[in-house]
Amino acid sequence: MPPVFWIGLGIAGFAFLVGVISGARSRTASVASGAVMGAYLGVMVAFPLLAIGLATS
Repeated sequence: MPPVFWIGLGIAGFAFLVGVISGARSRTASVASGAVMGAYLGVMVAFPLLAIGLATS
């Protein structure tokens, strides 16, 4: 895999962790809903890098 794929995966993982932490600290949300939102937003933000990395492998 090219390095650009791993950069995109790192961005998605970071967004997932931010979602988990924010869901855990929230009074109205849960850890699960924070994890789902973090994973969704992370994949959407990192999608161009992930797609380029998969296309060039």
